[in-house]
Amino acid sequence: MLREKFDKAKDNLYYNTSYPVTKDGWNKYLVSNDFDLFSNTKDMSIYIHIPFCNSLCKFCEYTRFKKQDEFTESQYISILENQINEFFNNHNVNKLYGFDIGGGTPTCLSDNNFDRLLELEDKIESHFNSFVGDYEKSIEANFPTITENKIKAIVSHNIKRISLGVQVANCNILNHNMRNNGTYSDMFDKINLMKYLGIRKINLDFMYGLQGQNICDVKNSLELISYLNSDQVTLYEMRYNMVDQKENNSRDEMLKQYETFYNGLINLGYIGKFGCNTFSRYNDDGVSSYLRYRMKSCTPYKGFGISAQSMSYKGLSYNMGKGETEYSKCIMQNKISEQFTYSLPEKEVIAKYIAISLYYGSFDIDVLNEILEFHNIKETAEQLYHDQLKFLLENECVEIHNQIVTLTKKGFKYYGAVGSVFYPN
Repeated sequence: MLREKFDKAKDNLYYNTSYPVTKDGWNKYLVSNDFDLFSNTKDMSIYIHIPFCNSLCKFCEYTRFKKQDEFTESQYISILENQINEFFNNHNVNKLYGFDIGGGTPTCLSDNNFDRLLELEDKIESHFNSFVGDYEKSIEANFPTITENKIKAIVSHNIKRISLGVQVANCNILNHNMRNNGTYSDMFDKINLMKYLGIRKINLDFMYGLQGQNICDVKNSLELISYLNSDQVTLYEMRYNMVDQKENNSRDEMLKQYETFYNGLINLGYIGKFGCNTFSRYNDDGVSSYLRYRMKSCTPYKGFGISAQSMSYKGLSYNMGKGETEYSKCIMQNKISEQFTYSLPEKEVIAKYIAISLYYGSFDIDVLNEILEFHNIKETAEQLYHDQLKFLLENECVEIHNQIVTLTKKGFKYYGAVGSVFYPN
C-alpha cells in the first residue's frame, strides 16, 4: 500500500508542499466559521496579507489584485484594523513567536497607508506579554516599490529583515510573467541603501522550474546573487497545481536546477543543507521566526487580511477572498472574516504539518506526538507511523536523528511522495 502511494506520487508535480492535493480534499471537515481555532491558545505567530501589486505575475499562487487608489488602500487598512481588534478583544494571548507582513506587495502601498500598516503591527505586538528569544519580524517587498522613506519607516518599527522577490535573472522569462525588477545596478543600489539605513538581513527569493527556465538561467541567477551579495536566499520550486501552466518540467529537471542552485550558493559562502530551500551567510536557517516556528514546530499562526490562512492543532481556516479574482467581491460586507474553516482530526493536522515542513527539508517526530497528545490519542507517533517511517528508511528517502526526520538526496527528489505516505487518503 505504501509503495503504491509513493510510486503514484513520486513523478507527479501535483504532490509538493501543498496539502490537501485537491481543492475539495477537506470538504467533509468544513464547519461553521464560528468555530474558534484559537480558544485557549496563548502562544502564536501573526501574518498580515496585503493583496495589492503594481503588476500581477503569472506564476504567483497567492490572492493579489492590481494596485488600488489611495482611498481604497486606506479602506483596506481600516478593515484590517477592525479584524485585528475583533480577534484580540476575544482572545487573551501571551507569547509572540513570529510576525510576517506579506502579499501581494506591502511596499506598493502609498506612504501614508504604509505607515498605518506598520502602526497596526505595533498595536498587535502590544497585546502580547512576551516574545520568543529568536523573535524576528519580516516584511516582503520588491525593488521597484521599496523607497528610502519606506525603508526608514520599516527600520523605525524595528523590522530588521526584508524579503525581496527577484525570481529569475532571465528578462524574457520575467517579461513573459509580467514582472519587472528594474536594472541590476538599481537593485544593487537599493540593497546598499537598505543596509546603510539599518536593515540587518536582506533575503532574495529565486525560483526554479519556471516555464522555459533551464540550467543556464539558474547559473545566470547565481551570478546575480553574487553581484547583489544578499544575506539570505530562498529558493521556490514552481508549483504547477497552483497556477495554469501547460508545460511542466520533469522531476529530474527540477532536481538538476535545484542542485545547480545548491552547489552555486554553497560556493558563494551561503550555508544550507541539501533538500532545504533556505540559505544564509549567518549561522542561522535563513528564515524569519514566523516561518521557522510554522515549519519546524507547527506553532499556531493567525492570518489577517484577504485570503490569509490560520492554523492551530484544531484545524485550519482561510479568510474571505481565497480564489477570488475581483477585489470588490472580497470586501462586499466591508469586513474580512473567515470563509473556509476546517475542524481537522489529528492525522490531517499532522499531514498538513509534514507537507509544510518538507519545504524546510525535515520534520520533528516530537511535534507529531504533541499533536497526538492534544487530540487525546494514546498511541505515539512512532507507533502510529511505524510503517511509514520504516518504509522511508528502507528506501533511503530519510534519515532520523534525535527525533528529526530529514530528507536524503533521493528523498528530496521525491519529497512530494515522501509526504504522501503520511496523508490519510
